[in-house]
Amino acid sequence: MRRTLKFTLALIILLTAAAHSASAQCKNFTKKNCLSELADYTGNGQYNGAVMFEGEEATLVQTFYSGKDYRLFVCSHPSISDSLFFEIRDYRKTVIFSSKEKDSKTFDFSVESTQQLFIRVAVPEMGTANELKKNGCVSILVGFKEN
Repeated sequence: MRRTLKFTLALIILLTAAAHSASAQCKNFTKKNCLSELADYTGNGQYNGAVMFEGEEATLVQTFYSGKDYRLFVCSHPSISDSLFFEIRDYRKTVIFSSKEKDSKTFDFSVESTQQLFIRVAVPEMGTANELKKNGCVSILVGFKEN
């Protein structure tokens, strides 16, 4: 019983450390490779990043305020960047922008009224069924400037 408890505790500590390490690596990747894409926009100060595997998707709800111009940039590791795409939807789930159609990782826009938008990022399956699934850091950066 004691041996099982020690093993379980050690496993929990190891998994927590691995998750923290992956998060720190993604944060460093974002600082080094992505922040410059905001150019003359001011970053909103939020870090929205994670390691994503092919076949996964994630949705972020973000508030955008009237009177500002925005740049949204989805930055990802090269191993998954070719297949990754993102969509922006309003509260009615109407697609406002899709990088699938525009083949762009950046979207510049303004909103007429303050609203919450849904940012969905997807990494489709890449046909690597017999291999390990590809993965990489994905970060959603939001910058703004007064218009």
